[in-house]
Parts: sequence; structure tokens; C-alpha cells
Amino acid sequence: MSIDIEKEIKEIPHYPKAMMYGDADGWIRLASNENPYPPSKAVLEAVLDNLFGISRYPGGEYELKESIALKFGIKTEQVVLGDGSDEIIEMILKALRHKGKKGVIVTEPSFPFYGIASKVYGYNLKKVPLKNMKTDLKGIKDAIDSDTRIIFLNNPLNPTGTIFKENEFLDFIKEIPDHILVAVDEAYGEFVEDRDFPQSLKFIEAYPVLILKTFSKAYALAGLRIGYCIGEGSLISYLERTRQPFSINSIALVAARAALSDNDFLKNVLNNNKKEKAFFYREFDKLSLEYVPTEANFILVKIGHDAEYITKRLFEERILVRWMGAYGMPDYIRVTMGKSEENRIFIEALKKIIR
Repeated sequence: MSIDIEKEIKEIPHYPKAMMYGDADGWIRLASNENPYPPSKAVLEAVLDNLFGISRYPGGEYELKESIALKFGIKTEQVVLGDGSDEIIEMILKALRHKGKKGVIVTEPSFPFYGIASKVYGYNLKKVPLKNMKTDLKGIKDAIDSDTRIIFLNNPLNPTGTIFKENEFLDFIKEIPDHILVAVDEAYGEFVEDRDFPQSLKFIEAYPVLILKTFSKAYALAGLRIGYCIGEGSLISYLERTRQPFSINSIALVAARAALSDNDFLKNVLNNNKKEKAFFYREFDKLSLEYVPTEANFILVKIGHDAEYITKRLFEERILVRWMGAYGMPDYIRVTMGKSEENRIFIEALKKIIR
């Protein structure tokens, strides 16, 4: 059988999932920026209480929007939910379709799905390299042309964990034409310690800015696939119209609402992340390994030309890290902050392999 597939689709690379993910329990998983801790007790109780309702289509979207709106001091109509941030990225690309403007600008490297989805939906993709391991806002601004429609920014940036600060962002968006949408993905925003991290919600009324957030990382709900987007009400309404009906399952909805209510769980996650980040800094310094100081729950480490080999050797020890070859950084690995014991096992294995 031969079905004609357009060139643009054929050229899309496979999403760079972890080289190997492990096939059973007993693995130390430091490859996918997941939260190493199970969800909070409040989440588990909410999930169990609602299991018998899965014969019905999902309800509860408005209640979750209410909880999000209350948390951020906004209106419910300024929130749209998605089946993970991926669906929201697709909603943006669908809602912003324009016959005369089909350009998307992304940072390179960055979260790969921005580029993949842009090509799927027929946009012209332009990539702006990093500058000193950070998003080059000036370079992005200079890359804008008459075709530009959407700019995707990742803050903190995956895979480096670096951020752009509020004054830098404000200077940037002031000069962006108002027909261009700026989508800021803050998937790792809860982990940021830098006080100059943008208070992005301040800008959603005055500028064409959308803020993407997720429950996958700090709230430990990656397996339930639920995210949300905040923006000016009319813009959010256009995204809402492109959504699949009932795209978020009922368990995800109740789990996300319970997660938002458990501030102690979130505080513990962030404190543990801070502690384990300091541990990695100390150990990499001892090993004379160059790393990028991070504001996220992962750290980018320069291993050298043996980075892929070392990733495979760690796999043989049942330790998963991400080799960054698919991101155009073949000398690097990216390591998620795991639990204390997991991180120490990884460091000891790394020492043994390097020696």
C-alpha cells in the first residue's frame, strides 16, 4: 500500500523520547524531568473517590478553572485546560491560523514539540540559537519578519534550566508587533528560585501573551496529562473553540483540583528539589564536570565526546539519563533531580564509569 505523504510531514523528526525507558520496576529514572515523588495524599484520595464515575463523560472542568482562577486572582474565562501542554500548543496553532502569516519562531534547542506541531499544522519554522545557554530574546526579535505569527518561549528553558528575567521580557514584548502571539511555556516555573523571574500574568491584558502551565512537573501528575493556559479572555475563547470535546479525563480533573489545594506537598517538593540541586552542584564540582546552573528540576551537564557512551553505560546499571544528541548538544546529558538515594546511586555509578 502506498499513500502519498507531504514532504513537510516526512521531514518531521520523531519526538526525542528517552533513548530507553526501562521495562520494569527497579529503574532510576532521571531522563524525563518527572517528579520522583508520588502525588499528594489529597490527590490519591480524590482519585479513589471518583473511580466509579468513569462510565460517564468528564465533568468538573469549570470547578478546576475556578480553582486556578482563585489561585492566580483572575477570572475563569481567562483559563483554558488541555490534555497536557501539548494539546494547548496545538490549540494555539489551530486558533492562530492566518492565510498571510504562517511563521513560528522557537529557540533552538528547546522543547521539541513546538517545532513538531508547527510543521504538522503547516507553519514555517524559524529557529534562533541560544546565547550563552540562554534564550536570545534579541535574536528572536531580530528574526521577526512579515510572515511571523507565533513565538514560543520556554521559561525556564528545557534543556538548560536557564531563565530570562522580568525586565528582559518586558523590554522584549514592548517591541513585538501586536499581531504576533507570544506563548510563554512555564512548565517548570514552580521550581524557580530567582526573584527576577517574570510575573507573567501582569502582561496578559496589555500584550498578546499566553502563559502555559502544567500539573506534570511540580504537582507529580505527568501520567494523567493535564495542563492549562492563562490569557486575555477573548483570546482564550478562541483557543477553547479548537479543543476536542472531553479531551481531559475525569480522573485528571479531580486530581489536578486536589493537587492545587495541597500547598504542603508542593512546598516539600520544591524544598527537596533545592536540596538535591545543591548536592548535584557539589558532586559535579568534585568531578570537574561543567554544568549549567538551573532554575528547574533538571540539570544540563557537559560530559564530553563520551556522553552517549556514558548514557548507555548508565542504562546498563538501570539508571536513565537523557543524552542530548537529539537536541544538537552531543557532549551533554540532562539529569532530572531524583530522590536523594537515586541521585547518590547515579553519582556513584557515574564516578565508576568515568574512572
